[in-house]
Amino acid sequence: MSTASSPTARTCGPKKGCRYRSQPGRPPQTGAKHHILNCGNGLPLAIVQSAANINDHLVLPELLDRVRPLRGRPGRPREKITTLIADKGYDYPRVYDELEQRRITGYVPRRGTRDKVTAGRWIVEQTLALLHQYRRLAVRWERRTDIHQGFLDLAAALICWRRLSNRTC
Repeated sequence: MSTASSPTARTCGPKKGCRYRSQPGRPPQTGAKHHILNCGNGLPLAIVQSAANINDHLVLPELLDRVRPLRGRPGRPREKITTLIADKGYDYPRVYDELEQRRITGYVPRRGTRDKVTAGRWIVEQTLALLHQYRRLAVRWERRTDIHQGFLDLAAALICWRRLSNRTC
């Protein structure tokens, strides 16, 4: 019996789909993710960028902290978010604790189930599509995050301006 035919003598290659022989499994993701918080009309209230390999639920506190008072109606400006509709990426106990601490009602489908996302989720997807119509944001070319964040803020302002100008005509 030759040693070359035994299973222990063979050298095992990388997992299927792995580009790097020295690292087993998937290679780390490169790029950026855009996290957006909308009001019910689809106006972007806050936009945060993060690395592509960061989980969504870790960015939620920073996203909630960026919301400024909402003006426009008579009386005191609204400073508090009452409800939050999110996707399965935010289904973690840490998110529920954060929402409970801020007194926000959260609608988050459970991970590992085939729950339908609530009806208001399409508004967020529509705003993300409007944001990524700008090619500079869909494919990131800037290395510096402050420049990319400036383009994100500019795109959010343009989206708000377009939506509000269509309503007041």
